[in-house]
Amino acid sequence: MALKFTTRNFSPVFLITSICLVIFLAAPMCRLCASKEFPTFRELLESGELDEEFKEELAEGPLFPSSPEEFSSVKIEPEGPTNYTLTQNEEVQATVPASNLAEKVIRIGRVPFMSTKQMMSQYKGLIEFLKEQLGVKEIRIVTGKNYAKVLEALGRGTIDFAWVGPMAYVIGGNKYPLIPIAQAKRRTGTTYRGLFITRSDSKIKSIKEIPGKIMGFVDPESASGYLYPLYLFKLYKINPHKDCSKVVFLKKHDAILEAVLSGKIDVGVCLEDTITTIKDRKIRQQIRVLGMTHKVPSDIMACRQDCDPTLRDMFQAALLKTGWLKQKPDPSTGLPAILEFLPIYDSDLNTTRGVLKAVNHLRQP
Repeated sequence: MALKFTTRNFSPVFLITSICLVIFLAAPMCRLCASKEFPTFRELLESGELDEEFKEELAEGPLFPSSPEEFSSVKIEPEGPTNYTLTQNEEVQATVPASNLAEKVIRIGRVPFMSTKQMMSQYKGLIEFLKEQLGVKEIRIVTGKNYAKVLEALGRGTIDFAWVGPMAYVIGGNKYPLIPIAQAKRRTGTTYRGLFITRSDSKIKSIKEIPGKIMGFVDPESASGYLYPLYLFKLYKINPHKDCSKVVFLKKHDAILEAVLSGKIDVGVCLEDTITTIKDRKIRQQIRVLGMTHKVPSDIMACRQDCDPTLRDMFQAALLKTGWLKQKPDPSTGLPAILEFLPIYDSDLNTTRGVLKAVNHLRQP
């Protein structure tokens, strides 16, 4: 038996009425999506409202303590990864079969933020763990003069991975196609701050009094040691390259501390752990903290987009396993014996990109 299908002719009036109804119902939704109550990150940047967004953070607590004693009472709460959290029961596996890496020497580029000897001692446990997990011949930490040199080495293929600050990753991503693999977990979680410091006997009592003085930064691509401090200067309407008598870059965070204590610079900016981990009370008493930067995302382990997928996936899997290890803190640092790493996504660094755009006009000429 054949099936018969019937068609129905729609009148022009019915079609026009239907279209008008769809437009009428869709209009409120479009207005909602475009509402100023839900601005996109790009809209915040273009409207200049990003500053206001960060100013709200200034009201969170005493960001500008006047003495080391007051600073020691400031609590910085640890933060977890932004978009994704691994549970201890999950398995991290390479998405492609592992290749024979028994003869591979993995090179990780890193800028020394302390003496090379101290840094290598701190990373000893991590290096041994990764070597065991990957079954490679050797893992080497290759130090670079600055972030730019490390990223150049990654771009040339001289090193396999780059361990860089968030701002260096963002800047380097404009030149090289990069992929974030994992984010280091610090004592303060996945964020930290930079500190403005001077000698306790200095006449400088606040950031507003820095113009006219010798200012010390770490590196032109350092987040906590230059670019996030520039953002705070921007809020104070200060251009250090024009308003300070001299600006110097000292490459290492502990070099900033030494230069302040010796009087070679009047004010310096360094990683908060540079100050909070000082054990000698007499030295701490010689330091006055003038202010803190906004929260900075922790360091990023990255590779180029054309990195061998097998190596990349195995390396990432090994890094993420560090978060599951039950470790006793190292008495000397208070950190796990093996530095922990957590998931990271490129979109997690959008705020860092916003800070970079906001301070581009203030950067080193």
